[in-house]
Amino acid sequence: MGSIKENENTSPEQEEIRVLVTGFAPFRSQYPINPSWEIVSRLPSYVPSNAQVEGHHPHAKPPLQKEPRRIRIDNYEAPVHVGYKAVRELVPVLLDENPNGFEPDYILHVGMASGRPFYSCERRGHRTGYFMRDVDGKILNDEFDRIKEGDKWIWHDCPEELLTSLPFDRMFHQWKEACPEVDIRISEDAGNYLCDFIYYTSLAHRYKQHRPNKAMFLHVPLASDDESIRKGVEITIELIRAMVECDLKAKDTVGDNSDFPEEKEGL
Repeated sequence: MGSIKENENTSPEQEEIRVLVTGFAPFRSQYPINPSWEIVSRLPSYVPSNAQVEGHHPHAKPPLQKEPRRIRIDNYEAPVHVGYKAVRELVPVLLDENPNGFEPDYILHVGMASGRPFYSCERRGHRTGYFMRDVDGKILNDEFDRIKEGDKWIWHDCPEELLTSLPFDRMFHQWKEACPEVDIRISEDAGNYLCDFIYYTSLAHRYKQHRPNKAMFLHVPLASDDESIRKGVEITIELIRAMVECDLKAKDTVGDNSDFPEEKEGL
């Protein structure tokens, strides 16, 4: 199934923030290259963060400022198979049971949207509506399984829609400011296919554990030439930085999104 790519040159004394990133394998004959995986596989091992972490020395006024924590990117080393069964089996491994013995602080899934010539981050994932066959020719039979299995169904008591726990509007604002010449938008509809499915699967896994679901999904355009991939890497780095920095800032801010009106869907 693959494993997490272990980055080298890590100092055990240095506190790091770990972001797990996945990309998809090709899934249509007319698109033999999936740009999501090409982008993810070229991400750097580390991203510097500008977020300061306050110390808590009792006599320090103002509070001590520690060095910014480095953001470490852990790529899942293989493109994710575009199949419902494969995704449902993989996500718990990535979040809880990965062989390198760490639990990611954040997870970013990246996928291709062939009908969108822009970059978009998804606000929500959906539990139902998956009627398209995956690359194995399989249809998700959750509506049948839900009735058959009752309260033992995997997503029993999970809501129809789940939103990320990240401060979404603040994150999007920072991401957009960092990429002023790029068409980036918010999406409220991840498409009811494997992109939507892996996003909801990650969100639901943490929801069932009663823990913050610090996941995000990024849709990228279908272009896979060298310049488009290079651009995609830069845009993805800025999204990762915004995810982490805005979340860290939100921990010390009451009503984090109060000064950021809700961004509307850009489709």
